[in-house]
Amino acid sequence: MIVFCNHLFAQWQLSLTLKNNESIAGISAPTNKVIWCVSQNFFIYKTNNAGKDWSRIKCNGLTTNISILQLFAVDAATAFLSVDKNTGVGPGIVYKTIDSGHNWLPVFTHKGTCNILISMFDAEQGLLACSFDSFNGSIPAGENLYSTYNSGNTWMIDSAVTPKSFILDLEAKSHKAAFIDYNNFYYSSNRSGTFPLRYSIPHPSDPKSYLQFEDSNYVIFNSSSLIDIIVRRPASNGWIDMHTPQEVVAGAVTAIVLDGNECWMSEAFDTNQLYYSSDSAKTFTPTVPIQNSSFQFLTKARTGKTLVGGTPSFTNGQIWLNKRQATTANNISVTSERFPAVEQ
Repeated sequence: MIVFCNHLFAQWQLSLTLKNNESIAGISAPTNKVIWCVSQNFFIYKTNNAGKDWSRIKCNGLTTNISILQLFAVDAATAFLSVDKNTGVGPGIVYKTIDSGHNWLPVFTHKGTCNILISMFDAEQGLLACSFDSFNGSIPAGENLYSTYNSGNTWMIDSAVTPKSFILDLEAKSHKAAFIDYNNFYYSSNRSGTFPLRYSIPHPSDPKSYLQFEDSNYVIFNSSSLIDIIVRRPASNGWIDMHTPQEVVAGAVTAIVLDGNECWMSEAFDTNQLYYSSDSAKTFTPTVPIQNSSFQFLTKARTGKTLVGGTPSFTNGQIWLNKRQATTANNISVTSERFPAVEQ
């Protein structure tokens, strides 16, 4: 059964269609009001009023021949963009803007083909994970976790923990931080001052992605290039391997969002379904948030409740919002609002 209503929450609403057939490369939402998007051709789309109006901003200062790895927005003015130069030997670069995306300056670089992940506790302190190798072996493979205490202007290797293999995902929230490599889940409750908890995780040879957590006892991530959901819940006494959960069509996960006992999981390439759980990821219900498309990108406002969905990177990008206000279960989940003005 596919459900066309979003249970007790407000409707998904179309907020933005990118101009000139541009496609999405990343989304970040610091608050309910402030939402950033970067396109594959290096334009920033940004709203400061919860999607009522969007600005389109050309990124100045980026080098050429790069692929976007991650966009992480701190607030309405400040964001980080991690990229990798398409040479087979890197380097990986992190750029920072403090003028709403107009101008970008490099604040971190590392040799090799890099996967760089960023997550900030607040405007000043945060973490950066860099895993690297090279196509010809000229740069030995490795990984490091870095910290910043000056708003990301400089980064130093974090001495609190030594990862055992490539860092595959990273998240910081409030005073808590967690990351996963192929073998372990690492957790800190004191802003990465120490990482006293390290749990072995299943399937050490499989890729890991879409890490979400509430604390060290409530964690979810995907452990496959397709679907293999791993969950740790309070009183579960370890990891639960859900494989492909019941009611979920076999395919590839493209995003997971966790918020208390609620969980959303998208599957953009094999179906147009968004799966919803209200029981701490024990069971999932398939929903169709938008017709004839899906969400490759899905995130929640870090200090709010709004969900932000982005259509696949091979299509003309659209941003959809769900502000999750209480409504009746009979309301249909899809509404198309008047297309908002986009400033050049």
